[in-house]
Amino acid sequence: MKITEFGKAVRKARLDAEISLAQMAEALGVSPAFLSGMETGRKKIASDWVAKIQSFLDDRGVRVEGLAVKADVSNQTVSLEGLSPAHQMLVAGFARTSLTSDEMDNLKKLLEAANTEKEKR
Repeated sequence: MKITEFGKAVRKARLDAEISLAQMAEALGVSPAFLSGMETGRKKIASDWVAKIQSFLDDRGVRVEGLAVKADVSNQTVSLEGLSPAHQMLVAGFARTSLTSDEMDNLKKLLEAANTEKEKR
């Protein structure tokens, strides 16, 4: 099975931290097969695992930007739980809209700018 964007990011971060899959699995209290399953898309990535993996990597001085988004893409689903009705409508509408490459690039830049502003606060 092909490695997902989430898996690529986590593997690169592990390599940067000089941590093997087995070492990370042991530290998180799971099997290497469990972590491998998340990296390759064989296993869905729960939001609590995104947080645990991010925390594990943060503790080792490695920050992975957009890990939760990468997990959503790997899972091929986005939870609307906890979002306002307006936000839910925006997400659903965006998912069903056909956009050109230029329009996608513009929206990506807008989202990146909004996230950068949010992180400053």
